[in-house]
Amino acid sequence: MVLPTLLFVLFAIIEFSRAWLTVNIVTTASREGARVGVVTPTSPGDVFDPGPAEARIDGILSGAIRSVTCAQPCVSGSEVQANVQVTFDTVIPLLSSILTDVNISRTTRMRYE
Repeated sequence: MVLPTLLFVLFAIIEFSRAWLTVNIVTTASREGARVGVVTPTSPGDVFDPGPAEARIDGILSGAIRSVTCAQPCVSGSEVQANVQVTFDTVIPLLSSILTDVNISRTTRMRYE
């Protein structure tokens, strides 16, 4: 009688730890993407190129929905915004009915340098 309860608590702790790790990775990817975005030179006409920042996010977290934008014209002092979103999937069948399609997203804003 006690064993199923203990196993449920153990698996819940494992899933919570995985979710917390995913939140930390998404936060790091968002920060890194924004940081690369603010230091990447603009194209002629102050046009922002999100390619390097999105590549950095993909290097940290593949398969994420991401976007990096800068207000136009992208000049010193403009805001660069990096959005990263992933769907957290549980690996424990008992918890899959409770934790279905949990979206974890983070947004980071930095001033363009």
